[in-house]
Amino acid sequence: MLNKATTSIFDGASSWLAEPLESLAAWLLSPTYVVTKQGVEQPLRASSAEVYRFMGSKFIREVILSHPEDEGKQAKSGKAWSDVFADDIQAFLVGNDLKRGIRNRYVRLLERLFDHLAAKGLVDHNPARGLAMKAPSKSNANHENTMWLNQLQQAAVVLALPDGPGWKVQRNRALIATVLGGGLKVSEVIELRTQAIGLRQPDGSLYIEVPVVGAGRRHRTKVAPWAAGILVEWITTRTEFGLPDDLLFPAKPIGGPLHKATVYRQCAAVLNKAGVDPTIIKRRGARTLRNTYAIRELERGQQLELVGEYLGHRTDRSTEYYQEQLKKAKAK
Repeated sequence: MLNKATTSIFDGASSWLAEPLESLAAWLLSPTYVVTKQGVEQPLRASSAEVYRFMGSKFIREVILSHPEDEGKQAKSGKAWSDVFADDIQAFLVGNDLKRGIRNRYVRLLERLFDHLAAKGLVDHNPARGLAMKAPSKSNANHENTMWLNQLQQAAVVLALPDGPGWKVQRNRALIATVLGGGLKVSEVIELRTQAIGLRQPDGSLYIEVPVVGAGRRHRTKVAPWAAGILVEWITTRTEFGLPDDLLFPAKPIGGPLHKATVYRQCAAVLNKAGVDPTIIKRRGARTLRNTYAIRELERGQQLELVGEYLGHRTDRSTEYYQEQLKKAKAK
């Protein structure tokens, strides 16, 4: 077992990709495994760390590495951390026939784990958030599909985008438009530089060269014409305000990247203002807007490979997932 003196070498972003089991063990032994709201570190006892290591390792082997421990289970293709969704966790919990108490312990562990991965830029969402309050049955009655806005809801969101004087209001307007109209992840949009924005195309769209962020890859996305217009207006506005940093969406007039929580709050506020029913669209962050972009592109008949490029997917399987969800929605 790892000792605390060697945990740091297994806690980098690259280690979580190359050596996830060792990185899990290192993270569980770190003194910052839990930090209270008061900033007090609460490291795990060695016995508790060993239990959580066993639990977490089982999840990693079956979902990330796709090496099921039970001989009766069929191996499946593995997933990147960023491609794990609530449905994958639900399937894992149901497939292992876990009692409610153990299931919720798993969920709490995974919720902390994905928060840790988000801090390292490896994921832009937490698929375990809130699952401990649910009770997924073996019939998968509470299976929650990927959420996206229908065309009327999207139109309402566009109309509800913040507008008014002040650079921050205009920044938030362009930020949300870029996510919804370009399908960017939160981790990508907060790192965008002004030089990544291309020229307007004949149809009014524009391309963005998206850099490598966390576990992602360099790719190019196409921003829809309506969003491209808002983005171009913002580039002019930020110049007029004399914002010095080359970050496209700086946090302050002196520069600096936005916090992911800020992006979430802005997305949630616009969805609320647009009257999007929270009982139907429960997830109120940028992930829902990115999902909407993917679905819109597929509905337009865009080629699967091209949609995958716009979204920065590493494999066709990630894009096919959206295609499958769209087919299910149309079949209802």
